[in-house]
Amino acid sequence: MREPASDPNFRKLLGFLASWQFAVNLATPFFTVYLVRQLGYSMPVVMALAIASQLANAFALRSWGVLSDRFSNKSVLLVAAPAYIACIAAMAVASQIDHDGAQLVFLIGLHLLMGSSVAGVTLATTNIGLKLSPRGMASSYIASTAVVTALAAGAAPVIGGLFADFFANRRFELVIRWTNPEGVFAFLPLKLGNWDFYFLISGVLGLYALHRLGPISEAGEIAQRDMVRHVLVQARSSVHAFSTVTGFRALTEMPGSIVREFRVRRRFARRHALRMFDE
Repeated sequence: MREPASDPNFRKLLGFLASWQFAVNLATPFFTVYLVRQLGYSMPVVMALAIASQLANAFALRSWGVLSDRFSNKSVLLVAAPAYIACIAAMAVASQIDHDGAQLVFLIGLHLLMGSSVAGVTLATTNIGLKLSPRGMASSYIASTAVVTALAAGAAPVIGGLFADFFANRRFELVIRWTNPEGVFAFLPLKLGNWDFYFLISGVLGLYALHRLGPISEAGEIAQRDMVRHVLVQARSSVHAFSTVTGFRALTEMPGSIVREFRVRRRFARRHALRMFDE
């Protein structure tokens, strides 16, 4: 542990990993409790949301890998990490939606985005530790990242659980009212309670972790704006591959060839039967 800690650049990485893992694991272990107890969803719905998130993770992993190989792991983190922490904070928005259908659609989209972004975060945080390790000393450096990650990820939910009763008895409400002769109208009422505080606190701590990411130096890193543009181009090409025209062509190419071959064979058999009849 002394060797990685004596490396100034790697020490910055350890500080980022510790703050990031603490911020993320303060809220994510309580997603299921939040969906079941506060929002009132059944376990099959919660499992379906988790499966959707994992599928998005699997589909997005290859795209993040291409961007990581082309540019740098830090560049991937500068895009994926803010998106992931924004998704965690946005979980508090679900409790503000009164319509059940709109709330479920919001949660589905949020879990898909969350799964896609966490794929980039997981890939980049693993690779950046390997890349910043000196040649021949990767074992001790990776072991230090594993220890720091485990300590932060293990302490966060324990501390969060200790404050569960405290936040369960607190509630924050913000209502904008407009009064006129016709009556009183409320606009954008904000009601935060229980697990909503965890998501917002996790978002604030995540912003601090992103601040710790800035000083880390890695070869090949590009500006965040350029990386976002490449991510959008990658997403557009993926969507185009599954668009109505292109996707339909890909799906019908093989069945269409089978139908054409069947027609040719039937036509040949018919001509052969007529020729035998004439003879």
